[in-house]
Amino acid sequence: MNAAGARLAGAVLALALLGACSTTRGPASVPTAIKAGQSWIVTRNSTAAQVLDTCSRDSPARHDGAVSGYWVPTVEQIAQLETRLAQLQPTIPDPASYDRQYVGILYNGKQAIYVNAFKPHDGSDLDPSVDAVRVCGGGSGFWGAVFDPASGAFSEIASNGAK
Repeated sequence: MNAAGARLAGAVLALALLGACSTTRGPASVPTAIKAGQSWIVTRNSTAAQVLDTCSRDSPARHDGAVSGYWVPTVEQIAQLETRLAQLQPTIPDPASYDRQYVGILYNGKQAIYVNAFKPHDGSDLDPSVDAVRVCGGGSGFWGAVFDPASGAFSEIASNGAK
């Protein structure tokens, strides 16, 4: 083997070793069709109520008697929702880039899914799979919407107040 061939073989070996040592991020807790943001289904009623308790934007919980209970959306319903995120544009620029919590709510007598969306923040101690992500202010970096799985449509899109 000549010197050029030896260098090429060494480079291939080095790349193979680096590939074996690399780490990959695990999958989101909800399989998403659009992988830009992570998403989680909130399953505890106490956490769901906290997610809906927004302080600087409207949410279904701010309407007396509108939310009568909670339910757990299926992975298929969340996949349906996520394939329709682009419907939120232009009101929400690039909605799939946000991390999202999903809360199944009984809203005005129908099953709906509340979307609590926020810009990814690696410095937070919150675990969105078990903790409500609530921010007062923050502007358009935080938003919510109601999704109707029966019709496949979003409504009540609201961003947080000023920073």
